[in-house]
Amino acid sequence: MKKLYSFFAFMVVLFIASGCQDDYRSMALFEGVEPIYQIGTCNNLVSNLSYYLSETNEDTVLGIDGGDGSYNVINEHESVASVTFTDDVNGYQRIKIHPLAEGETIVKVMDGSGEETQLRITVKGRRQYTLTKMGFEYGISSGAPTELLGDVSKELAERPWVKDGGYYVLVPEDFSNSMWKGILEIYPTGKEEEPLMGIYETVPVEDESGDTYALWQFTYNGEKRLFTRTVSGNGKCVLAENVTPFCPFGLLPEGALVVYREMFLLRME
Repeated sequence: MKKLYSFFAFMVVLFIASGCQDDYRSMALFEGVEPIYQIGTCNNLVSNLSYYLSETNEDTVLGIDGGDGSYNVINEHESVASVTFTDDVNGYQRIKIHPLAEGETIVKVMDGSGEETQLRITVKGRRQYTLTKMGFEYGISSGAPTELLGDVSKELAERPWVKDGGYYVLVPEDFSNSMWKGILEIYPTGKEEEPLMGIYETVPVEDESGDTYALWQFTYNGEKRLFTRTVSGNGKCVLAENVTPFCPFGLLPEGALVVYREMFLLRME
């Protein structure tokens, strides 16, 4: 019986200890009414925030969970974003974040015992898409000698392609249709301090059979270039341009079609 009492006493102590540990949960920041911690589900815990000054941004309000409740905020770069305490909601203390200038800051939210959680805030001037060239190839229509591609490459060597490592920057006019139209910046070698400026837009084109399809048109330096574009889910993009009209007369057999394909790495910044 004495051993049985000892066992129950041990369980009571264990229960009290675990209860205290639950009351002092590690600190976390969250969006919404209350934090979601379930494993295997989409939770609402937050450790990073990104803003773009070119877009209208409302303030972000985050809740604080864990610690002893005696919270303090340390903002590494107050010029980048303001972080202030706001009204409690549903029993949780809240902080309000407002972007101010381009840059990055680390915000530490601490309690009275020194327990802390961190929030990384990144503020950029604008949202943009970057297409970095990874390689290229020529293709010729079936039935035409592939050996002609060497001559095509030599004849078009001076055409103003973006070099490997060069890139396009696309700044959409409307982010609900981000690939539709916007500002185009061109860095032909990737080392330029100032880009070539132009526009990109999606234009309808009618083929010989009367069918209409959409092409991407890049306009810069008074030149217009038309591309078909293929974007894959792994961040790859291929731009294909019909370069047959730019080949010297007599180089290609009648009816032959030559396409120049450029492979790009696509990323949003």
